[in-house]
Amino acid sequence: MHHVVYQPQERGERRLYFLDIRAGFFTLLADRFWFPKIFLGGLLLINPILLALAPKLSGGFEDHKSLLFALLAINVGSFWFALGFTYEVLRRARFGKPQLPEWSPAMLGQYLREGAVKFTIALTTLLLPLILWVALSYSVFIRLLGLPPNLLSLFVPLGSWLVVPFCAVACCRWLDGASVLSCALDYRENFRLFWKRRGDFLIASTFLAGLNAILMSLFYTIPFALFFGLCLVDTWFGPIYASTVDREVGSIASADSPNS
Repeated sequence: MHHVVYQPQERGERRLYFLDIRAGFFTLLADRFWFPKIFLGGLLLINPILLALAPKLSGGFEDHKSLLFALLAINVGSFWFALGFTYEVLRRARFGKPQLPEWSPAMLGQYLREGAVKFTIALTTLLLPLILWVALSYSVFIRLLGLPPNLLSLFVPLGSWLVVPFCAVACCRWLDGASVLSCALDYRENFRLFWKRRGDFLIASTFLAGLNAILMSLFYTIPFALFFGLCLVDTWFGPIYASTVDREVGSIASADSPNS
């Protein structure tokens, strides 16, 4: 059951605030294998990016061309599994199943498929709006007003703050039975649902940005911060989205359910 994040609850003489945030941490950390799952997911999520540096680190592209292409194919493929895992986290949060899913081989096919779905939706609801925002910021503040180009990164967090929950709404619509193209391109419906609980969505997005900024400042925790942040925020976005819809539509079976 979703609780508005700014609504306190009485428990004896204590007043509890930010219940969604507390519930999100509890959901992840209550799983006794949460750390190895986050560790594996973080590596799978960021490995394709790290591999792009391999030619420089290994002495040149020409010396290891075949090996690097093979590793790139494997690691890009692994990217989908991590995204699919976070999609299952979102599904469980959306429909009230609190535990984290498993990295069982039986689920990898569904993770691969749903990772592709999530990335397709993210292309138009997350990456494209963010690119357009950065381009607009560059045109106005760098080209027109003459600010130093190295200040451009200051404008990225504001764009991310808005588009991350917008993308989550689109992903939740797919769980409710909408087509991939509708979720990716129907900006009007996505925005309508986002706007109904904009306060809750944006508070969760703000907390995610702050958490990732702190963890990424250590550099070596970047992949785990990204993956932990994705899983954590999905445990909030799912219930917030559930409170915006009038009725629930049957979801695709959970990845480790008997029907998957």
